[in-house]
Amino acid sequence: MQEKIVQFGPHHSLLGVLTTPDPSVRVPDAPTAIILNAGIVHRIGPFRMHVDIARSLAEAGFSTLRMDLSGLGDSLPRTEKLEGRNRSTLDVVDAMDALKGRLDNDRFVILGLCSGAFNAHQVAVADDRIVGAVFIDGIVFRTMGYFFRHTLGRLFRPRVYRNAIKRRYQAKKSGSIQECEGNELAESEFFFAQDIDRQSVVTDLNNFLKRGMRMLFLYTDGYEDICGKKQFEEMYGIAPSDQLQVDYYEKSEHTFTIVEHREMLCRQIADWYGGQFANSVSEELVAT
Repeated sequence: MQEKIVQFGPHHSLLGVLTTPDPSVRVPDAPTAIILNAGIVHRIGPFRMHVDIARSLAEAGFSTLRMDLSGLGDSLPRTEKLEGRNRSTLDVVDAMDALKGRLDNDRFVILGLCSGAFNAHQVAVADDRIVGAVFIDGIVFRTMGYFFRHTLGRLFRPRVYRNAIKRRYQAKKSGSIQECEGNELAESEFFFAQDIDRQSVVTDLNNFLKRGMRMLFLYTDGYEDICGKKQFEEMYGIAPSDQLQVDYYEKSEHTFTIVEHREMLCRQIADWYGGQFANSVSEELVAT
């Protein structure tokens, strides 16, 4: 595989790393993946997760751009007036325009963790060149089933009691640690709820399905606002299918701190990508 730094956007102010597969394994005409920042972490992702995903996809024959959104990592802030337009959407549109010229491909799959998944959703709404998406710990809403499973599950989790004891000890030792944990929880609970409502997400997801977008929703036990795979259908009234797949990592932290969990994530994304897009072009030609 090859990894190259690319610059694009207004005055070449945006930067990313393009990972392309060896020509011997490259899947022809497959969509290019674009991985967005998770929070304020630059393009390598938490614990180099984005690097691992990009290289796994390259080994499977797919190209990937790990980009820094404007104002993050090595990308400069946008200086033009946005006039209500979404900054991350403009950044990704610039990336897609640049990749079309470089790779001669105008179909894309967008990936993001947490706020990156939220931004990926916004981009997919705005641009139908997005033919697939991987949303990791993205937009969620608590349901009645969540409260039942979450409350019951906590009673039998040693980690809950261990963490409670640890927080109490840390609070006595240093008040700043307790404050940091509180801020992290608040972001988990309120980030998405302030920006989008459930019905609009349902409408968006149904529109994605109608236009043939392929989707993979992945959730972790470390994400405070979801508890189990069942919650997806409870939230949106949409049953998982071949086109819309849902999975839940019961023992994984939100940022995939454990090496084995990151490896499992990379394998699943690469397998899903290959299953959805390795033969997509030939199937479309047969259909027409």
